[in-house]
Amino acid sequence: MNPSRKADYALRAMLDLALHAGPGRLVSTAEIARRTGAPQKFLEAILGDLRRARLLESRRGAEGGHRLARPAGRITAGEIWRAVDGPLALVDRGGRRRSADGSARVLLTLWSEVEGAISRVVDQATLEELVRRAEEVAGVHDFAI
Repeated sequence: MNPSRKADYALRAMLDLALHAGPGRLVSTAEIARRTGAPQKFLEAILGDLRRARLLESRRGAEGGHRLARPAGRITAGEIWRAVDGPLALVDRGGRRRSADGSARVLLTLWSEVEGAISRVVDQATLEELVRRAEEVAGVHDFAI
């Protein structure tokens, strides 16, 4: 299962806000778009989804912008992903369980286990942890010649 482009940009945007916004600092959509590489119009729609999910707060106007709605340690990658893509599912199970033969049921069980593993990982990864990882990566210097 790969996150959609929308989910990838949503995660990038929220990480950008965790890195650059603060209690007294809002970050503009243009700034986020520039740093994340997200097309600004597409990003505006994504930020709307995140605002409706109550993951970020926004203010309009010349002094407007965006910031996280909660501390970074209380927002997970899974929440962000689901806010823009809905449930994390590998396969559509509509009606298949009842009519599936034995091998198909075994595979449906496997896909459910994989979905569960992915959910556990993204639901444990907080923005605070991702900020820490980003800072570690930024602090790593390659001295190879």
